[in-house]
Amino acid sequence: MKKLCTLLCFCIWSLMLYAQNTHDVKGIVFDTLDNPLIAATALLLEKSDSTLIDFTRTELDGSFKFKNVAAGDHVVKFTYVGFLPLTVDATSVNGENVDLGRVEMIEIAEELMEVVIKAARAPMRMRGDTIEYDISTFQVPEGSSVEDLLKRLPGIEVEQDGSILSDGKEVNRVTVDGKNFFGADPKVATQNLPAESISKVQVFDTKTEEDKITGSTGEAEDKTMNLDLKEEFKSGGFGKVVGGVGTESTGELKGNYNKFNDKIQLS
Repeated sequence: MKKLCTLLCFCIWSLMLYAQNTHDVKGIVFDTLDNPLIAATALLLEKSDSTLIDFTRTELDGSFKFKNVAAGDHVVKFTYVGFLPLTVDATSVNGENVDLGRVEMIEIAEELMEVVIKAARAPMRMRGDTIEYDISTFQVPEGSSVEDLLKRLPGIEVEQDGSILSDGKEVNRVTVDGKNFFGADPKVATQNLPAESISKVQVFDTKTEEDKITGSTGEAEDKTMNLDLKEEFKSGGFGKVVGGVGTESTGELKGNYNKFNDKIQLS
């Protein structure tokens, strides 16, 4: 009984310590006409190097909230179609919650739209049920696979067996440039394609044939991932060869070759 009480006290103490070391960040996003901006994207970033920590979208009243943010210097970057991107400091003082209050975004003049789109690159954006990651903003070591890359993307989890989860839902299908990859196992693509070949990763709800026919917009149980290739990888073949030498005349040699275009899909 004494050991049980000690264990309970330790758990409570750990929870209290964790709560003291984290805080919340919240606010409400409006336009200059005092209208709340619905489904604006809010990105929580490290202040020093703009590493993406978390993301969310504003509610019907324009509000947003990041919960259990670890201690450190942070900023929140807001993006919304047709509006200038806005970055606001969100560093907590002494671990206290951060309330940004009213955040006002300014609409972009039409002549500046193209300039802003080119300059304001965000690591990810959300369109409907689709999350799109700009891979140029995520760094992985040379020679990494797509699987290694996915481990860096917020909201994506890669299990030990190679299975993929997006926001807690299983990714049961992977396509390359919108075309089905070989076989039904997503790991065939993620473990064999090089990360350097990918420009964008898109994740969206898997639609059944019935959903496509009826146009249903209900919440799906599974996710589909599309890997968008860089232009230079669409015009030729690419792959890698790995070799190794061990003791007692043992060795290893393995590799893969891929070629994708409008007429050929070879792996």
